[in-house]
Amino acid sequence: MLRRIFILILVVLFILAMFSCKTGSDVDNQDDQDTEPVIGVYLNNITVNFIENDQNGNSFNLESLKGKVIMLVFSAMWCSPCRTEASKLMELYNTYKERGLEIVQCIYQDEDSNPADLSDIKRWVQEFNIGFTVVNDPDYSTVNTYNFNSIPFNVIIDRDSIIRYRVSGFNEQAVKNVIEDYL
Repeated sequence: MLRRIFILILVVLFILAMFSCKTGSDVDNQDDQDTEPVIGVYLNNITVNFIENDQNGNSFNLESLKGKVIMLVFSAMWCSPCRTEASKLMELYNTYKERGLEIVQCIYQDEDSNPADLSDIKRWVQEFNIGFTVVNDPDYSTVNTYNFNSIPFNVIIDRDSIIRYRVSGFNEQAVKNVIEDYL
């Protein structure tokens, strides 16, 4: 009897595995370059443009960086892993900026989980001595468009505006490898 239950459980698990499907994930770095890119926010899509205000209060347009390799980083001021990543981003930027890397960090919430404003991103830039573009997203339009579940969330976009990497969390070596591949 116990053996039949065990076999039944295995069969059910097998059937469930056969019918499961990927529904969108924060880890999406498989390489499938056989299809023609379409505009979207997933791997091998032509990235969706956005316009937000930067740390100087100026309008920033992602499309203005076409021709560069872009690391797009979504963070919040309350997020401890985001803070850890921020301390490493300037080093990464300094290593690769001469070869065409741009980093754009989107800070969308302050320490109290309220929408980040200009003073918040100015404090962030000062605290981490940031020399790349930092934008805020007070209405969460860009955050919602890029469709992720946890932060920090990193997207690497190649010189042709195609998304080549999108992952929650910061794996410094993986990020460096992808940047090297597309510089």
